[in-house]
Amino acid sequence: MEKFIDFDGNLNIFPGERFVVAAGVFDGVHLGHQLIIRQAVSRAAACGGRVMALSFHPHPRELLTPDDAPHLLISRSRRVELLKAAGADVCGFINFTRTVAGWEPEKFLTGLMNNGCFRLCGICVGKHWRFGRNGRGNEEVLAQFCKEHQWSFDAVEELVIDGVTVSSSAIRSAVSRGELVYAAGMLGRDAELAGVVVPGCRIAGSKLAAPTANLQLEAGVLPPDGVYCGVAEVDNCRSAAVLNIGFSPTFGGKNRRVEVHLLDFAGDIYRKHLRVSLHRFLRAERRFASPEELKKQIALDIAEAGKFCR
Repeated sequence: MEKFIDFDGNLNIFPGERFVVAAGVFDGVHLGHQLIIRQAVSRAAACGGRVMALSFHPHPRELLTPDDAPHLLISRSRRVELLKAAGADVCGFINFTRTVAGWEPEKFLTGLMNNGCFRLCGICVGKHWRFGRNGRGNEEVLAQFCKEHQWSFDAVEELVIDGVTVSSSAIRSAVSRGELVYAAGMLGRDAELAGVVVPGCRIAGSKLAAPTANLQLEAGVLPPDGVYCGVAEVDNCRSAAVLNIGFSPTFGGKNRRVEVHLLDFAGDIYRKHLRVSLHRFLRAERRFASPEELKKQIALDIAEAGKFCR
């Protein structure tokens, strides 16, 4: 039988240890999510406990509305990394199944309480977070349940920037429109793409003297086609990078691709995981009269990227 909660990494919990749980999907771990974690940190300090960030896998909409499931902003492992950086001591993932989705809110909370691993001393969520069957679980249900068990409870107000509520949906929309600065303002960092490097057409290396990593996307939202600069990370090494998102029209490409040229890295990275930030738009993708003209432009792109991302 699958566990209700799955923990990533080495779980170092002592018997009877007390935790304030910060619960939510936390896709992106944006500035609003970070507020929830900080409030949980404050509550944990007051009750002599630690903070557990509790998320969901898969994303609930992947299960409930697969045709309308969102593109995740970050991978599961990146979520853990960012939640811990925000202040969480431990990260757990609720195994979201159709059975769990059908639980009434009270059963969900009872399952959380009787987890067999840690003791609850508080719950912290976003004010409008919903859970349980048909989303019936809300602030009032949580507040009553916590009161009955003498736990602390916080429903953190949504963060609003320039009149817009910070949310994963708003960030996805901003990135898809190419509004990278706006998205970064909500995330607290640049938006990212992540995936596995797979073999490409090998044109950039052989004809353009700028070998690229062909990225098979696993997480992140694509901005409009064009050339961007950012910072790539692979094998725990960071490198300034130039990204081309589009169809390589100079070579008659038929499929949309994400190609990443690393400025400060040499080595074989095929089949390795790569993450790259979307820092700045450099230019639109266009068809050049010849590969030689494109090669000249790529040299300019690399020089421009070096100004912003090294």
